[in-house]
Parts: sequence; C-alpha cells; structure tokens
Amino acid sequence: MTDKSAVAPKGFKLWWIAIRPYAFPASVIPVLYGSVLAVWLNPGEVDFNFFVFFLTLIGCMLIHVGTNLINDIYDYKKGIDVEDEEIGIPHGGSLVLSKGFMTVRQMSYGAFVSVLLAFVIGLILYFLRGEFVLYLMVFGLFSAVFYTAAPISLKYKALGDIQVFISFGTGMTIGAYMVQTGKFSWIPVILSIPLGLFIDAILHSNNLRDLKFDKTFGIKTLPILIGEKLSKYFYVFIVLGAYLSIVIFVVFKILPVFALLNFITLPAAFKLIKILNNIPQESKSRFEVGTRVNVGTAQLSMQFGIATIIGILLHIFIF
Repeated sequence: MTDKSAVAPKGFKLWWIAIRPYAFPASVIPVLYGSVLAVWLNPGEVDFNFFVFFLTLIGCMLIHVGTNLINDIYDYKKGIDVEDEEIGIPHGGSLVLSKGFMTVRQMSYGAFVSVLLAFVIGLILYFLRGEFVLYLMVFGLFSAVFYTAAPISLKYKALGDIQVFISFGTGMTIGAYMVQTGKFSWIPVILSIPLGLFIDAILHSNNLRDLKFDKTFGIKTLPILIGEKLSKYFYVFIVLGAYLSIVIFVVFKILPVFALLNFITLPAAFKLIKILNNIPQESKSRFEVGTRVNVGTAQLSMQFGIATIIGILLHIFIF
C-alpha cells in the first residue's frame, strides 16, 4: 500500500514530477529534427533563425506539459489514475494525483498556464512567420485538450496512437521545418515517420503495461483491442520500423548515409523488446517492469533522434 503519511514533494520538485520530464524527447527531438531538415533539404537557402528556433522549442515543450497535465486530470476524474488498493500500486501518468501530492485544482492551474504560454508563443510566431503557424497552433491546442477531455477523448477510443504520431511526430517536425523555411513540403512529413513511430512506442508501452487495469474502466486502448500478444508484436513493429524507415530514406537518398548513425542504439532497442516480451502477469511486478520499459523507450527515442540528427549534421558540415 502507498504510505499516506509520506512527506509529499513541494514546489519545483513537485511540479517537475507532475510534468513528466522523462517524456520530453517526444517534443524536443521533433523540433530539433525538423529544424535540421530545414537546412539539409534547402542547402544554401535557409537563413537559420535561432530566436525562432528557441521559441518553437519552448512552445512545443509547453504544449507537451499541458497535454500531460490535462491527461492526468481526466484520467484521475475518470477513476483510472487511482491507487489499486488490492496491490498498493498508484496508477497514473505522474502519480502525483493518485498519491495525493497535488489537487486537481492545482494541476488545472498548471495546465492552464502552460497552454496559455504556448498560445502566446504561437501568436508571436504567427506575427513573425505567417498564417500557417496559426493553423498548427490551433491543431496543437485541440490535440492537447481533447486527447483525454470530453466529448472527443481520443485516448479512451483507441485513437491515442494516431494522435501522438500526428501531433508530436509529424506536426512538430513540419512545424519546426516551416518556421525556418516559410514553406510546406511533403518530404519532412515523410521523414517524420521514424520519430512518430518511436513516440507511439512510448505511449504503446505504457498502455500495454496498464492493459488489465485500464480494461476494468471500459476504455479502449490499442492493447485492449488487439490483446497482449499482438501488442508485443506491434511494439516490435513500430520500434524496428523506425530503424527500417531510416534505411529506406538513405537508400532513396532523401537522408544522408550518416543518418544510419542511429543504429548504434539498436542493441538498446532489442533489450527493451526482450524485457517487454517477458513482462510479468503478476500486477506489481508487471507495473515495475512495464514502467522500466516505458521510461526506457522514451530514453531510446531521444538517443535514436539525437544520433539521427548528429548524422545529418555531420554530412552538412563535412560535405
């Protein structure tokens, strides 16, 4: 059982836990990647603007924070993010609501401030870079709120995988690309596929861990729809699919061969696959192992993305 008498973290430490910084690669890496693609795909044409880059990065991280907080709030209200009294496991994204460290009102204030600041940054980018930013901003705000909020609640209707793929993988990559180039291109959209797959892998590993617990609340996630066995196969498919897509892009010469530098992270991917394939059925052990895979997947997505970006930069500066 959770120790109710435990001293709750306070101030910055509490909010740092609540915003789930381990998941930040899902918003940071696409912005870095899209910015580098702007230079790589438009040699000699892009006057890279670091001020716009940092605004974009901060704005995407803020909308990510807002999404995480809103997700925790609605999961908690729905009864999902609560302590499993039978086995003493506090379920939830950050666990601060289920452990009683923070109230829903406090978290609501945090969500409002983060989304508001993201909106302000979006307006600044709109005046600096043009009308397309407004469309991306509206889509980002819509995704952040209605990922879990009623009446759409994408997460509870097994649409969360598609939402995070499009919002974080594609949306943030093409957004970072467009604020530097001022134009749309399908090539960075296609090149965002490996990041989208890895970001979905973070969500999928979380949902697979919580499959049995979530099922009791009548919600739908992909693992609930397809079952545990197929969910394990799907995790393998999306993780290894990210590496395969890079190979395809290199073969068709839309990414430089140095992008294959990300293959140095492949052993870590196989390790996570092996751990997830043997995830225990006993609830407490399952939660601990599943959480390790979930955090490990987030770390791997960051390592994969950074290695890919470094590979592209090496080609840009060497050739």
